[in-house]
Amino acid sequence: MNLTLHEIAHAVGGRIVNPLSVFVKSISTDTRTITPGALFVPLKGENFDGHDYINTAVANGAVCALSEKEIHADIPLIIVKSTRHALMALAGYYRRAHDIKVVAITGSAGKTTTKDMIAHVLARKYRIKKTLKNFNNDIGLPLSIFQLEKGDEVLVLEMGMNHAMEIHELSLIGAPDIAVITHIGDAHIENFENREGILHAKLEIVDGLNANGTVILNGDDPLLTGAIAAAKVQPFKVLYPSTENIVSAEFVGLQKSECRFNWQGQDISLTVPLPGTHMVMNALLAVAVGVALGVSPEEISKGFDDFVPPGGRLTVEKLGNKTVINDAYNANPAAMKESIKILTAQPNRKVAILGDMNELGHVAEDRHKEIGAFAADMGIDLLIAIGGLSRFMFEAFPFGEKKHYFLTVDDFIATGLHLLQDGDVVLVKASRGMAFERIITQLT
Repeated sequence: MNLTLHEIAHAVGGRIVNPLSVFVKSISTDTRTITPGALFVPLKGENFDGHDYINTAVANGAVCALSEKEIHADIPLIIVKSTRHALMALAGYYRRAHDIKVVAITGSAGKTTTKDMIAHVLARKYRIKKTLKNFNNDIGLPLSIFQLEKGDEVLVLEMGMNHAMEIHELSLIGAPDIAVITHIGDAHIENFENREGILHAKLEIVDGLNANGTVILNGDDPLLTGAIAAAKVQPFKVLYPSTENIVSAEFVGLQKSECRFNWQGQDISLTVPLPGTHMVMNALLAVAVGVALGVSPEEISKGFDDFVPPGGRLTVEKLGNKTVINDAYNANPAAMKESIKILTAQPNRKVAILGDMNELGHVAEDRHKEIGAFAADMGIDLLIAIGGLSRFMFEAFPFGEKKHYFLTVDDFIATGLHLLQDGDVVLVKASRGMAFERIITQLT
């Protein structure tokens, strides 16, 4: 990165105060990550105002800053109405300054795993950058774009949302050439009337799509193959990878899935280091992106050889004499069911430690009851439900001698660990806010 003060001011529509000659080498919203030559972008939150730390940023090496007000500083300031909007505008400018292909991914489940799969596939042919961690909102996505360097060829961006029009803005900034939607479920339904509302919000990913762009949709999802989606994506080339393209998928224990796909006339075999039918579909979506960008079947297969799943997402750990399926990063009803299916396919005693699924709003009670009944139908040997909402899960599980309830993680750690036995296969899964990684730590 090598941006001038006037270049940045023009990109964000700002006014320069103290116009010294500086060159910006990096961009940061956090004084703790400032490096010499940085532009500091102070953001406002409910309990903080980044403008209070502009001079700290200067001391740490910032050479200029965006600001919503004129304050005394020994560096140039670019005055804007909103530093948050200016950050997004600058990211859009910086993305368009690079001659690259952009792949954007969204969906109610599987975004981060699919993003990482796509990045591994494309890295066999191209110099790529991808979303940092799961930085998929209006702050994180710009920071991911600012990674771009001369010589990069593909950028893989994850786009998340809680409300309508959020992905619309992210898509305009990222200007993707390929848009991927993994699944439409109940995640964030508290802010929408129904799943159709979520569908509309996810389809905003095509709002910034290149006119000659490609849309890749999960062909097994009834909403993504329905009339609403068809009307939205009609101007673009649309592909629907589905189970019809899965020649075979053999699950080898808890460690991997041997897959063979037939996609657009090409026979592609690969090993996914994760179990579960939903992971096979995520891999197929990555295959479709790879083929769309000219990656050969051999390169696609090799792209999975060194794939490591994101932490806390269906990883398998041997903890003492127990096998733990660590899926503690997040949860929604569809992903919860898939994880339970994987658990019940294993030998030995099957224990599900399940917690609240957040952001379900008006359907929360029904969805938790649904999971409790599903766990019973699938034949798990012991249900341990933790959390206020999970009481509905507990109540819907009909076998009294096979279930236990705890209000908090602390309660379970204090009095419930003895319920686990040597040889158990244990699934640990809940929404991020439940902090179920603490249970993993205790088991370790």
